[in-house]
Amino acid sequence: MIKIDGSFLEGGGQILRTSLGLSTILGVPVEIFNIRKKRKNPGLAHQHLLIIKAFKEIFGAKCEGDEIASQKLIFYPSSKIKEEKEFHIKAETAASIGLILQALLLPLVIMGEELSLKIEGGTRGKWAPPVDFFSSVVFPVLNINAQVSLLRRGYYPKGGGRITVFLKKSMLKSVNLTERGSLRKIKIISIASKELKRKDVALRQAREAKSILKERFSQKMIEEEVFYVETDSPSSEINLCAYFEKAILWSDGLGEKGKSSEIVAREATFKLIEEIKKGACCDRHLADHLIPYMVFCGGKFKTSFLTLHTLTNIWVCETILGKKIFEVKDNIVEALCIERFPFNI
Repeated sequence: MIKIDGSFLEGGGQILRTSLGLSTILGVPVEIFNIRKKRKNPGLAHQHLLIIKAFKEIFGAKCEGDEIASQKLIFYPSSKIKEEKEFHIKAETAASIGLILQALLLPLVIMGEELSLKIEGGTRGKWAPPVDFFSSVVFPVLNINAQVSLLRRGYYPKGGGRITVFLKKSMLKSVNLTERGSLRKIKIISIASKELKRKDVALRQAREAKSILKERFSQKMIEEEVFYVETDSPSSEINLCAYFEKAILWSDGLGEKGKSSEIVAREATFKLIEEIKKGACCDRHLADHLIPYMVFCGGKFKTSFLTLHTLTNIWVCETILGKKIFEVKDNIVEALCIERFPFNI
């Protein structure tokens, strides 16, 4: 059994999510200890238990220690998916749908499964990838054959968001993000709850982002979408995508109480500008998503900044595989060897 220190480097839920996915693919049991030890509320939280439950329901995995605040989990994987091809995962809170999706996609994609997932919770939360990030960036970059239907957006605290993911067999392509070519367009998508329309929240976010971008890029390159949606809890978000010939860079912002629409937009826009200025071909958030897939499909990327999430994912992959897989130099990461499976050769 492979032992994983859950407090290493970033020391958060990313260690759990990546470990469960790799354990399932490789059929190797893992023991994760010191789970979130350095956090204010250490151990497993509701969000993590939802993910563990999904692995049990979809793959038939077995566990010891899967309870609230537990700092130790023993995970016995099963690589045989259950006969049902439709699975429903429901959070009673605004638990991040993006993090649930991130955890489950890795084994489902690598093992070539075809099914549909209905997930309820928060479509956009603090410190979690928005659902839009997957369909806009992750899927096209990795050539994942999936369709996401975002049925309802959900924000903290009530959640209530709903998505359906239709997943088909994917022929993953090697990651090749070391050159990005010329910039083609920048897209702004600004969203807010309908009850915030009277304050023009989504419109103000889009205007501020566009105003900043116009000072640096041709106005012809900038596209914008503004819309208001029904939600259980009021909030807003802004997503920005820079499309290059050979790369896509992402940035986003989330509305918070006491933070103006302009500040939300400004923060997200300057993050995108920073990615562009640093010559990144892979933004800092995409980088940690790519690492576990590169174990199986290989490749190389140049990012703007190596986050603790990315470095932690590298460590988890190499610990579970028991060998050095990645070479890291400056902000360039390359997979030196590939684990082969029949469907991704």
